[in-house]
Amino acid sequence: MQNLQLNWLKTFEAVGRHLSFSQAAQELNMSQSAVSQQIKLLENKLGRRLFERRTRAIQLTVAGRAYLGVVREGLGHIEKGLNSIFDSEAQGTLELSVNNTFAQFWLAPRLERFAKLYPHITVRIYGMNWEAESPPSSAELEIRYGSGNWPSYQAKCLLSREIRPYCSLTLANHLRDTGNLLELPLIDVLGTPNGWKDWLTRHLPESTESGQLFYVDSYTIAASLAIENVGVCLLNDELVQGSYLHKFLMSPFREGMECQASYFLIKLHERPLSGVAQAFHDWLLKELG
Repeated sequence: MQNLQLNWLKTFEAVGRHLSFSQAAQELNMSQSAVSQQIKLLENKLGRRLFERRTRAIQLTVAGRAYLGVVREGLGHIEKGLNSIFDSEAQGTLELSVNNTFAQFWLAPRLERFAKLYPHITVRIYGMNWEAESPPSSAELEIRYGSGNWPSYQAKCLLSREIRPYCSLTLANHLRDTGNLLELPLIDVLGTPNGWKDWLTRHLPESTESGQLFYVDSYTIAASLAIENVGVCLLNDELVQGSYLHKFLMSPFREGMECQASYFLIKLHERPLSGVAQAFHDWLLKELG
């Protein structure tokens, strides 16, 4: 098939993804009539209808659904090719939505290496705590804390799910075994699927109840309280060992447990990543080994 214009294919991909001429027009910064005209030109060139027009909606035809997959794959190859050829030194603005705890304890200690590797990338980080918070529409990637079960997104687990007790060196000196743990305040994080109740059930099943409890809404606050000798919290080893926390906190016992949640890298859009987002994506996975 000759003389298929690239902008027709981009327009078709956007309309097929949104199933809306108006939303595609908004994304592409075009008028709705221009989007409709390009789809008609493409259909005429192919000799096939790609969409079924209805009163208040459109649907892909059988041929349209099949062609959409081909177009997406082709556009993806073009985007990657352009990035590899012309963006060998990526530049632009990278917008990330990142869980606050991950940003402070894992990302911040390593971000200097990314900055030196990509000196022409401007980074905007939007801190978030829970998956229910909406990331900015301009962010292509998100690092989210949760179960990992998000069917609409591509999610890759970044850290292990195991958590174990951590406390200050001062409090650790008073702990002889797990039984002494109940003599200290325990710091729990609200909204997480697993906490001290689960840990005690697993490792101290004979205990009927714990002592004093502190509830906070993030692992960042939990770690800060533990540093200040308030009590013992549960943390992921990889967050502690890669950050300043290892200077102030230690795990008095090796007994841990698997948590039903962890930190995931989320790709927020179906379209290929921009050069700067792809650079961060690849760097992050390399840092994780």
